[in-house]
Amino acid sequence: MTQYPLSDCAVAVLAVPQFRQVNVYVAGDVDADAAQALSGVVVRVLALSPERVFVDLAEVAFAGAALSNFLAGLVGVLPRAMSVTVCRPRPMHQWILEVTGMARVLVISALPAGLSAPVEDGAHAL
Repeated sequence: MTQYPLSDCAVAVLAVPQFRQVNVYVAGDVDADAAQALSGVVVRVLALSPERVFVDLAEVAFAGAALSNFLAGLVGVLPRAMSVTVCRPRPMHQWILEVTGMARVLVISALPAGLSAPVEDGAHAL
């Protein structure tokens, strides 16, 4: 994971080319101090040209408005037909997504991002 200065937020972006998928793992505090770094993550994900994006929030200790802004940035730059899946949100994260309206445009999953990858026969790995 990459630790960003002036922030307690760490982010790892893992491309899974065989599935045209990107898994984003976020840990720590997603607050105003992390906003600029998260904008860079949006640019990096876009450059990878995925068909699917999974954002795993299981290790996020605190989330503020920067979380919904980050996810809105992802949704905003990706083609409309592509979904962004938020994996393992805690109740606090879920509340933020609902209050900001982001829950209506995201897919929410209880599974970790890495377990959401499709296998070659079209089924999903569990």
